[in-house]
Amino acid sequence: MSRLPVLVVGAGPVGCLAALLLARQGIVSHLVDRRPLPSSAPRAHAVNPRTLEICESIGVSAAALRRAGASANDAGFVRFMGTLSGPEFGSLPYERQDDAALAYTPFPLTNIPQSKFEAALFEALAAEPLVSFQRGVACTSLEEHPDGVVATLTGKNETARLDCSYVVAADGAGSRLRDALGIAMEGPEALQHYIMIHFEADLRSATAPRPGVLYFLFDPATSGVIIAYDRAGTWVLMHPCDPAVASPERFDEAKCRPLVAAAIGGDTSFTIRNISPWAMSAQIAEHYRKGRVFLAGDAAHRFPPTGGLGLNTGAVDAQNLAWKLAAVLKGEAGEALLDTYETERRPVAIANSEQSLTNAAKLFDLFGVLYGADPERMMEHYGVLAVDPAASAELPAAIEAQRPHFDSFNLQLGYRYNSAALADAPPLLAASEIDITNYEPSWDVGAHLPHRWVVSGGEKVSLLSLRDPARFMLLAGPAATAWASAARAQGMQCLVAGQDFTDSEDWRALTGLADAGALLVRPDGHIACRFSAPIEAPRELQRRMALLLGLPALALPAHAI
Repeated sequence: MSRLPVLVVGAGPVGCLAALLLARQGIVSHLVDRRPLPSSAPRAHAVNPRTLEICESIGVSAAALRRAGASANDAGFVRFMGTLSGPEFGSLPYERQDDAALAYTPFPLTNIPQSKFEAALFEALAAEPLVSFQRGVACTSLEEHPDGVVATLTGKNETARLDCSYVVAADGAGSRLRDALGIAMEGPEALQHYIMIHFEADLRSATAPRPGVLYFLFDPATSGVIIAYDRAGTWVLMHPCDPAVASPERFDEAKCRPLVAAAIGGDTSFTIRNISPWAMSAQIAEHYRKGRVFLAGDAAHRFPPTGGLGLNTGAVDAQNLAWKLAAVLKGEAGEALLDTYETERRPVAIANSEQSLTNAAKLFDLFGVLYGADPERMMEHYGVLAVDPAASAELPAAIEAQRPHFDSFNLQLGYRYNSAALADAPPLLAASEIDITNYEPSWDVGAHLPHRWVVSGGEKVSLLSLRDPARFMLLAGPAATAWASAARAQGMQCLVAGQDFTDSEDWRALTGLADAGALLVRPDGHIACRFSAPIEAPRELQRRMALLLGLPALALPAHAI
């Protein structure tokens, strides 16, 4: 049988992005999903700037995704309520969706139901000749050989064996492939249990005075979180449940209707569309790779939803892995490059998981303020604050303490790498040392190339849009003739400041490099090396590329750039 380069298992956002990113690199892949139809439940809702930038790089319009999402007015706030009808105890902005974010990204975060996001990815897959896609097909076993993997694919009426070079396991939080590989998850499996109730209702008039995307409910008669995907129709209630008290299977429509009615708090008609139980987890796979099989997305990490980091972390997993698989498959890199996938991405998942846990824990502080210290007087204490929230001197501070939960700009854009696929990257900060809110663009090795509004060809564009995401790029200073010549001689994309684009800021002030310096940027946009004095530029550029790609310098293929 002929060998397929990559099998991608799981057609959620991460699997779809992996296949599309591989195609952008010219790599053929086969995508399978055991579900015969995509889920209609809205699920995740926050698609952050980096994920949108990745989408734009593969031809999935970020602007179109933002138009399909909720407006910043509708989804711009988080509100802490008794019920959806009131009272309101406080509110905070939800992430940075306004024009101020455009200084750091061309595409501010958008709130879009996962089902709509996936629909855009499915449309791109249908138009991509390098990706074949099958639904209703499960990968039931893997047999690894020295130079490949044989996967058993089982559909409704047939079973087939597929010989492939590598497998990307993006088959979700309950990954069957991860379990089959014997890769353990580290961290708590079930922090809390919930029932997800997806319902349809037009609540625009009810929420017009208080539009928002998340409504945290504290009335003792109800509880949970209401997510507004579309105030005119699509809503979800996340209702906590204790499986020791009530089995999740008991939550049918008859049991869930009173829960939704109590959470809304008014006389409003609604239709329940989906009901499903889920457990809040905080787990990271102990390994992201076993031989020729790689975990990505929820198969590699499971976060509490407090922060909206799960889907977006998975999107960057796909980006990081795709270019490395492509480089190895094309003979441009050594196998050791693939080890840097886990080295780079696992610390990011740990930081995001820890922040999600912190966010969840801080929410419980609000219960202490609103319910008081005496359980026997809880209703009395809450009743006083429900009438007059200003009666609590502690409440404003407790609300303000939630702000990092809803402003993780630095986690979204400021994550860095340190691995053998980088040259002299600074040490990584511990997760506890990361300021999640304050993002400062960095031109250091390991950081992502910052967004800058520049002029190219007479048009104002993002510097990121000038980069070819299918290959390495040299970003050269205005006097970096030697580095630019070396890059072009080796067939590398090269952009010269002041020639290929102009920036309102001085090159030296931005990058800390002399005008004769340059930056080597990887296909995933991360800065791989900083070049200063152009001594023997052609040899040094070739040497650095070989080191980064895990090849002996003399073995570097001419097209490996």
